[in-house]
Amino acid sequence: MKHVQKVLLVNAGTDGDVSSIANDGTFPALGVVSLATVLLRDHPYLDVIALDGQITPMREIEQLIRDFEPDVLGLSALGTSYLNTLRLAEAGKNAGAVTILGNDQAAAMARQILAHRECVDYVCAADVGEFALSAFVDALDGERPVTSVPGLLYRTDEGVVHNRLPEIPAPLVDIGAGALVGNVLDAIPVPDRSLMPAANWERYRQNYLARYGSLHDDEEVTGVTTINRARGCARVKHPCHFCGIADLNLRFSSPEVFWHDVRAAQQQVAATIFYEAFDSMSSSPRWVERLVQARPKDIGDPRFFVYTQAAETTERIVDLYLRLGVYRVNMGLESGDTRMLKLLKGPRDSLENNRRACALFKEAGLPIYGSLVLGGPGEDHESLDNTVAFARWLIDNEMMAALEAQPLYPDFGALTGRWMMNPDLARATAKDKGFEILDDALLDSMPEKYGRGDIVDFDEISMDWCRIFSRVGWDELVEATRTIRGYADRHGTVSGSARISDSRLA
Repeated sequence: MKHVQKVLLVNAGTDGDVSSIANDGTFPALGVVSLATVLLRDHPYLDVIALDGQITPMREIEQLIRDFEPDVLGLSALGTSYLNTLRLAEAGKNAGAVTILGNDQAAAMARQILAHRECVDYVCAADVGEFALSAFVDALDGERPVTSVPGLLYRTDEGVVHNRLPEIPAPLVDIGAGALVGNVLDAIPVPDRSLMPAANWERYRQNYLARYGSLHDDEEVTGVTTINRARGCARVKHPCHFCGIADLNLRFSSPEVFWHDVRAAQQQVAATIFYEAFDSMSSSPRWVERLVQARPKDIGDPRFFVYTQAAETTERIVDLYLRLGVYRVNMGLESGDTRMLKLLKGPRDSLENNRRACALFKEAGLPIYGSLVLGGPGEDHESLDNTVAFARWLIDNEMMAALEAQPLYPDFGALTGRWMMNPDLARATAKDKGFEILDDALLDSMPEKYGRGDIVDFDEISMDWCRIFSRVGWDELVEATRTIRGYADRHGTVSGSARISDSRLA
């Protein structure tokens, strides 16, 4: 067993040729800070450093690994940063560290990663990873068996083992109460944001002002931060087909802990702008109302950026947002065509609902950070033209703070990715939903092509998806992406794309 004294936690930065989303580098990677906070609470003797590779250059992180020589190197891996994650894992092994990966890419590809990457010792697939990492340090110190670490995957002589155990210790959870009453996420301590270097926080602020400073002409932005006091979505049983979030069950903190977190961020990093990463704030107006009712009179004027859904947008939720202090919303609009919206998301979604929600937010003075997904199942030239026209309508009516567009990427954690890996499921769904499989032979080859390795080329799998499911060619989808982004840029709207290479968009 290894006695742990030094831990380095890094959110790997985006890989070199991957296009940036409109928010890249503007809000902190809170996960590594939260992990560090719990580690130091449970193991105060540890020397812990938390870094964000979106802010700290790769060469500096690699040098720190060599100089610091961590006993444990924890890496937060997304699909967009996986190559950088592996590069850092190699550096960690060369420095003698035990390496452990977490976050979405690690959870979705854990077995493939452990099969192919000797530089990765462990993978944590827990959605709430704070308690798992603390238990993992205990296991390395010989104080508990590794089999008791929640969500951990690791190699044994019999193959890869997955510890499917509760992520939050039972004494911290009120099992008899519903999520809204049980305040499950109160178990996660308020992050100590001072554990990330002060220079990182100033860089976030400067990046934010460079992109979104025009939203704050009449106010001073002294600091920006992320907060995550609720998780999940009302679509948990019927998620959007491209959503790769592993756990959509609704879970909450109490209003008291929410505001305690806000106050701590004000004191620690002078935060005035808060990005609440709750997957769907509009899914629980009752929780928002409780936050409004519990708002401390001396909290000042914190401003919130929140996720919301068009189908759930009502005058009541907009009013609650304004009373809470929301100044901008993140809304997945996805398409400007009702048929495509129903295929991508579900029966409640329509162009009419998208337009209505956008109009409500415009009237309330809340600009939108929106996204459009091109090339869904059954996409044709008419539906794509409708989406391009909708993007122009949004921008012409000055509704958008930022607008992203990209061809659909079939995330393996999403229904679209599962269709690629399970052709029979794809065919059954196509029959049920009313779209066609356009290349049966290619569909049948997908499990062999993508099911064994741990590295996926974004462009290639998106092109394969397009050939199988979309009636519009991939090159045409890329051209539509360029058209939307170009129109946004010419009209002063921040633009971005996810999971496509910069070289393809150039």
